Amino acid sequence: MKRTSLEYIAEAVKGKIYARAEENRHDSVTAVSIDSRDIPAECLFFAIIGERADAHRFLPDVYEKECRNVVVSDSEWAEKMGAKKDVNVILVPDTRLALMDLGEKYLDDWSGLRKVGVTGSVGKTGTKEFLYSVLRSRYRTGKTPGNLNSEFGIPLTAFSFAEDIQVAVIEMGAGYGSAMGDLSRIAKPEAAVITNVGTSHLEVYGTREKLLEEKLRVSTGFTPENTLVINTDSDILTKENAQRHQPSDARIVTVGSKGGEDYHLSDIRDRGIEGVQCDVTHGGETVTLKLPVIGAHNLGNAVLAMAIGEVFGISMEESVEALREVETNANRLSVVKGADYSVINDTYNASPESMKAGIDVLVNSPGKRKIAVLGSMFELGDHSEQLHRSVGEYAASKPVDILVAIGENGKAIAEGGESASSDLKVLYYENREDAAKAVRPMLQAGDLVYVKASRSMALEKFVTAITE
Repeated sequence: MKRTSLEYIAEAVKGKIYARAEENRHDSVTAVSIDSRDIPAECLFFAIIGERADAHRFLPDVYEKECRNVVVSDSEWAEKMGAKKDVNVILVPDTRLALMDLGEKYLDDWSGLRKVGVTGSVGKTGTKEFLYSVLRSRYRTGKTPGNLNSEFGIPLTAFSFAEDIQVAVIEMGAGYGSAMGDLSRIAKPEAAVITNVGTSHLEVYGTREKLLEEKLRVSTGFTPENTLVINTDSDILTKENAQRHQPSDARIVTVGSKGGEDYHLSDIRDRGIEGVQCDVTHGGETVTLKLPVIGAHNLGNAVLAMAIGEVFGISMEESVEALREVETNANRLSVVKGADYSVINDTYNASPESMKAGIDVLVNSPGKRKIAVLGSMFELGDHSEQLHRSVGEYAASKPVDILVAIGENGKAIAEGGESASSDLKVLYYENREDAAKAVRPMLQAGDLVYVKASRSMALEKFVTAITE
């Protein structure tokens, strides 16, 4: 983070400097935190009031870690911290909004920084990596660390960027507490991509149409000079729907494999754990894209990055070369070796769409037996049971030998598999520990196991249990 003064912060957060350290000490910062366990040197701490905890009560811990700049919304705590005489205290009505306001101003005042936003029901983080690979081939580029894509994460992402970057790739995830319009206001990207509109967060938005409208707000404030790139293989994410619902006049660029897109994918080849490739045609030119990643769905996300590359003056050939070296993240379609079998660890998160795509990865990969281990998915609203059943039915329609379902919602996956095929062996367990104890002894040489569920199921521990 650039060194930032106390006065700048107070103005940005629309707050009052309630107390100053004696002799104007500690009057600038080089880091921001909302986590009392993570307090770097010269840090500014925001005492966020969340659903489960009020961070004001951690202020003594923050002080013990030598943090001397705090933003608070509780006047009693402002007085307590100010009484220490060596703490700068800024008092605001709402620390959550204050953090967002500081992030917005910090990015607004970053002269020359170009920003790209990425959102979608699934595939945001993977697409972020594709964008980063393409853009860093030409520019000094920063990206969202991990999945800091909320109203808290985007400001923290901004503060984490190195001072010399020229382009920032910012992941943006709407959901509980995070309105896409607010995120777009903070980031103000000049271009953005939408990977798809699926069924994630239906518990929040109710219908896919409302979710579509929310995702399209990533283009809030766009003009015809700005570019929105969409993957039209997502059934509801058509160019016509985008034009109808987006809150701007952005230039819309389409990517897909159905035909007629600005960037058309053809001759798609999925070699399972050995990678994927396709041909990409744009403007009368065709190139072959090969990715060292698992899952054909990643091809569309990579081509989204190629389309953004064009906006930044990067040719398709340059993008193809850059994407050969793309890095993948832990727990996202990585292959772990067991005793004499292999496990595809895709436990980072899950939706019905990504789970079905993962089943495709499993069946397209070499293996003696194909075993799908699928756990509960969350935030699916009133359609949760039906969507879980559809995953089981999908597995039954593919050459899967064994379906293992885990968790309360996983029961519907098992029921869907059993109802759709009498040939599919279906096993159900209430928790990952029981599942691991039962599954490990049945694994044979040459088996390939695919593991996926929502993040809170922590099925990476299942992977460890069957491979350690």
